[in-house]
Amino acid sequence: MPTPEELQMAAAQQPPTFNQSIGPEASQSMLQPDPEVRVILISRLESLTPEELKILDRIIDGNSARILLKLLPELKDLVEMSVSRKAAGDAGAGALAGM
Repeated sequence: MPTPEELQMAAAQQPPTFNQSIGPEASQSMLQPDPEVRVILISRLESLTPEELKILDRIIDGNSARILLKLLPELKDLVEMSVSRKAAGDAGAGALAGM
């Protein structure tokens, strides 16, 4: 079993991650929603069938939603829009409203 010092040395020899290589400022900006990605996601969601949207509604729970929102911050606006539609009684509010 490696010692803590050996683990530290091995970690120091690893190449930098993408975020480390681009620096903290650029890395932070990557976490911001991208309007172009948002448009792409809307288009892709609209291409799903009602059955596929229902499946998404069933399988996305709170834990997976938090991870999805971290991975794709563009989903936040879509989720809020879907929740508003669902609250307004729109039966076709679609997937992601449960996030």
